[in-house]
Amino acid sequence: MNWNQVSIETSERACDIVASVLVDAGATGVQIEGGETPVARRDEYLVPAPANDTVKVIAYYGDTSFDATLDYIKQHIAAAKSAADIDFGALLISINEIEDSDWNANFKKHFKTFRAAGDIVVKPTWEKYEAEQNDIIIELDPGMAFGSGVHETTKMCLELVQRYKPSDDDWSVMDIGCGSGILSIACAKLGATEVLALDYDQVSVDVTQANAKANNVKLTAIQSDLLQNAQLKQYDIVLANIIADIVIRLNGDISSYLNDDATYIVSGIIEDRLADVIASLEQNNFIVLQTLCMADWRALAVRKANA
Repeated sequence: MNWNQVSIETSERACDIVASVLVDAGATGVQIEGGETPVARRDEYLVPAPANDTVKVIAYYGDTSFDATLDYIKQHIAAAKSAADIDFGALLISINEIEDSDWNANFKKHFKTFRAAGDIVVKPTWEKYEAEQNDIIIELDPGMAFGSGVHETTKMCLELVQRYKPSDDDWSVMDIGCGSGILSIACAKLGATEVLALDYDQVSVDVTQANAKANNVKLTAIQSDLLQNAQLKQYDIVLANIIADIVIRLNGDISSYLNDDATYIVSGIIEDRLADVIASLEQNNFIVLQTLCMADWRALAVRKANA
């Protein structure tokens, strides 16, 4: 299978916004090249490059409705540029068709075993690792799906899940926008007895199922536009590691899917949008239990105000 590679040249300050648009457009893999700070900003990996003010934000899409996807990207980046008071740089867009094997080979060269948060260690399926005491190892092959665990938003979710998971032996999780399945698998390994993983992208659903099998955990992964295909029932933890605008959309509907004392964990929030997300949560009768900060990103653990 071939993939459409969309590469956008922008400023380092604007790269997170550009990356968010690409992910919202259904990107099945994103990378950052260049910039002053040699860290991955949006998932999946960083290709080393000389430091400078200009970065390339690169995303990958399948052939289905790609013309419409490209139009979406152009329109929403133009809207973001108009709305944000920052320099977006040249915003040069280039399109290339690449072989699936080329992308995977490059990814594997840069994705290594690492401790993501607390006891959770993320290990590529192709690497060996000698576990330490109490390690919870997640075998992961993200393939073309979003979520290697490298990005700050994922790390913060993993930390919050460990802090707020129920103490009993029977708890349930819904993971909205599951990507590679890393958060769903982590919850299963932490003791969740029921895990529902949702993603708009069928590739992510397939990758989540494969990664769950590789980790010998049971979960249900289905294609769903947010909550569209989810059966209405209550969960003990709901995860939404997406972007601020989608979290805000979810906040009005998510209460029906939460037990009274459940924890709702949201991430993928750029610092500049934190106030908007908190305002939306408060309008929907949630209280913030904890806010985590890593780089320019924020994650929140919240509960119903009447819990």
